[in-house]
Amino acid sequence: MLLFGFMSTCIIICTVGFARMAYGILMPFMRESLALSYQQAGLLGTSTALGYLGMVVFVGIMAAKWGSKPLITIGVLVVALGLMSLYTVNSFIAALIGMAVLGIGTSFTYTPVVNLLVGWFPQHRGLMIGFAISGLGIGTLIASLSTPWFMELFGPEGWRYLWLAFGVISVLVCILSHLILRDPPEGKKADLSGASLIREVYLHPGVLRTAGIYGLCGFAYLIPQSFLFSYMLESGLREYTAGQLMAMGGLISIASGPVWGAISDRTGRKVSLMLTLVLTGGAVAIPNFFPTAAGFFITQVLWGLNYIAMLSLSQAISTELVHPPYAPVALGYVTVFFATGQLLGPGLGGFVIERFGTITAALWLCCSLLGLALLLSSTLQMQRSQPMSTATHQ
Repeated sequence: MLLFGFMSTCIIICTVGFARMAYGILMPFMRESLALSYQQAGLLGTSTALGYLGMVVFVGIMAAKWGSKPLITIGVLVVALGLMSLYTVNSFIAALIGMAVLGIGTSFTYTPVVNLLVGWFPQHRGLMIGFAISGLGIGTLIASLSTPWFMELFGPEGWRYLWLAFGVISVLVCILSHLILRDPPEGKKADLSGASLIREVYLHPGVLRTAGIYGLCGFAYLIPQSFLFSYMLESGLREYTAGQLMAMGGLISIASGPVWGAISDRTGRKVSLMLTLVLTGGAVAIPNFFPTAAGFFITQVLWGLNYIAMLSLSQAISTELVHPPYAPVALGYVTVFFATGQLLGPGLGGFVIERFGTITAALWLCCSLLGLALLLSSTLQMQRSQPMSTATHQ
């Protein structure tokens, strides 16, 4: 279990931490080196999200049909090639293609990794998914710490060498994951006909509610990620202090998924999800009342302890509401809603800030979205994942 957990974390570090989260850190250096406008720099990030969104729903079906391991190997390799291609780019179009490749590669790994863990460890799915998703925070932390060192060592083109290093690491992870990971023993095969998928997944009331919750979480969580640092500076904090607080929140978030996952394995997924939604919403609301160093400190502690957990718990719930053979399809389906929310969140947050003239308006929007997710989660009727002939309701 520990070896599978370690490998899944390494895969998420490469495919989400390096391939998606690191761009926000390297973007200023890429923008200057490639003479990009802010609009073009934004489109690069959007292309990754679109590449992911365009493939993720199909990947769930492919995982149910062919198994998770082959897709994971292909996905990590595609990500590695995309990362190394960014070492060579000299134009906006070349960078756009490379970033889109990263999104496609990520879509081939994320859902299959979760599906593989659920298949092997159904009684500990919360803990194992939590371990995997902690790779998001670890990858972001690695990128944050290594960027200044690479820029100092290699000068203005240091970002290229960091992308190359990430690519080489991803190749090694691809090889190791192919050697170590195994698909769980085959159980009953899912009927992947259109009518069956519509009945068992796409129109399943619980899956639809979970999709709504996960979509609202995706919509909400990128708003403070995008604007909280600026709000700290506007509130009078020094750039160094604000940076340290943000880094602290990121460091704490690494433990969020495993801790809440283990709790949910014992207390139930629904209760745990509702608690994380309440605490995450409270974290975002605090600086609206107390825009001070102490207020932002409490916010980052609560945010770090909960925001990744609400994502991993939503994933775990989606795999429990359907019969086991349909779990990867359900996960891919709800992830489409999450990815769509990610696309819309920062843009709407920016619009609200422009409309009302204050960042607090965007933070209240985030709280409102999490409140809607909390209402939806209260209506969930949990169902155990058991063999198709014996599924029962809790």
